[in-house]
Amino acid sequence: MASEQDQLYVKIEGQDTILNDLESVQQIVENIREASKVLEEAREVRKRSIESIQNNVSKLNGSLQGLQSSLPQVEGNKQQEIDVEETPEVDSEVDGSVQELHSELENLQKELADLENVQ
Repeated sequence: MASEQDQLYVKIEGQDTILNDLESVQQIVENIREASKVLEEAREVRKRSIESIQNNVSKLNGSLQGLQSSLPQVEGNKQQEIDVEETPEVDSEVDGSVQELHSELENLQKELADLENVQ
């Protein structure tokens, strides 16, 4: 590396403007990084939501099968399967999970809107 005596400094007209533009570009890049981070968190929330729904549907299916096996059979007829769509009971865990995920998504949307307003 050259010593300080060998270095050449050039004054550029409008250097302050260029520096301000560079700082602006850096801020935009930072905003993009933050927005990407929020989107990644939203993807994770979506992934957890899907997993939670699948787990709860599986539990519901198991509960319905247990209920079906405990019902008495009518003689002379085949045991009819319970139609999942006709069962009005919903697992309270599913409701809680959906409510929680909805709240998280609303918070993420607010944060994303705030990031957009910063620009």
